[in-house]
Amino acid sequence: MNKRELLNLSWENLWRAKFRTILTIIGVVIGTASIIVMVSIGNGAQRSITSELSGIGSVTTLQVYQDLGSSTGSSLFSVGKKSDKPILNEDAIKEFKKMDGVVAVTPVVNLSGAEIDVDREQYSASLMGVDYNVLDDMRYETSSGKKPNANDTNSVILGKEVLSSYELTSTGPQAQVSTLSPEDLIGEKINIIVRKTNADGEEELKTLTVKVSGVLESTGGSEDYSIIADYDVVADLNEWQTGQAVNIKKQGYSEALITVEDSSLVDSVTQKVEALDFTVFSLQQILDSLGSVFQMLQILLGGIGAVALLVACIGIVNTMTMSIYERTKEIGIMKVIGASINDIRNMFIAESTMIGLIGGIVGIVVSFLLSFLINFIAGFFITGGSATISYITPGLVVFALVFSALVGLLSGVRPAIKAANLSSLDAIRSE
Repeated sequence: MNKRELLNLSWENLWRAKFRTILTIIGVVIGTASIIVMVSIGNGAQRSITSELSGIGSVTTLQVYQDLGSSTGSSLFSVGKKSDKPILNEDAIKEFKKMDGVVAVTPVVNLSGAEIDVDREQYSASLMGVDYNVLDDMRYETSSGKKPNANDTNSVILGKEVLSSYELTSTGPQAQVSTLSPEDLIGEKINIIVRKTNADGEEELKTLTVKVSGVLESTGGSEDYSIIADYDVVADLNEWQTGQAVNIKKQGYSEALITVEDSSLVDSVTQKVEALDFTVFSLQQILDSLGSVFQMLQILLGGIGAVALLVACIGIVNTMTMSIYERTKEIGIMKVIGASINDIRNMFIAESTMIGLIGGIVGIVVSFLLSFLINFIAGFFITGGSATISYITPGLVVFALVFSALVGLLSGVRPAIKAANLSSLDAIRSE
């Protein structure tokens, strides 16, 4: 019996007991759809959270800090004495720049509590000082205007939300609409006011006049509410406000930013920086950790769905076993007229595999319909628009189809062996 004849005969035998075959296929459909939908919900949650986090900042930017206990002492990179803890000073910055894949390194100084005076209106803002020499290589892009050049230290970039104001209400902070947008200030000069209380308890003000060169694209992070300025300018204001001069060589910078060429290099650069005993934070680390968590979640959800397919597997075994009892005499006649043991075995295995394959295909179609329905309902009730709670990947579809066919094949092995081993004479005599 050739393969084509075997498949045709198996297909015909499968639909002799239509109702029983359909019920068995429905079990496979439920199991396959359960696996796909369960895992797709994990995929959707991962995509949603990853997308939200990716909007907060660049995955190619590393934030580097030194241990708070290392504020005093000599540099790890300086010649001579070697302290137990590294200092985030110029020597460390130079060391970072030598690393493969690093395109920019800048120290960072932050100053909070500043104000912008625009048309006699004050807006609170924070200052973020970076090295203008590497500003072009950093992942900061302007939505309007341009970045200051290295020598233009009196120019600044405004975050998207710098002019936003909030009023504290009973329900929480409420955004107040401003008639002025950061884009309106491009090319204009503004006054940055910094306040402090002196030793006599009196308030002092220091005003810095700067020119707005551009507006930063929204990052979803603190930069949206900050004014990006030259490092030395912000450092001088910070020193005036705190009344303390920072010895960079001994105390180090409070923070540094490393911009990496590509996200694939983030992990290797992170390991090199951590090998120098600095603390590193990056969005990529969070995404990697979340990836591991969601993989476990998908395995768990897939396992729950697989229980339904296991029940379907038992149903296939039962169907094929009942088919043997009903077709015992037929099996005997087939053997007498020349069908081999392999032909009998392969026929029953083909029938069970068809059940698994048909159930898998229908289950995939059902899972897409369920996924659409889940996303539609979630979007309607949760976001009022579109939502991706369930996301089915091509790999998941292929896996489900192969798995369901494999379940059908394995379920038919024992009944097929039993059918193949029937005695021809006993089978013919059976009623």
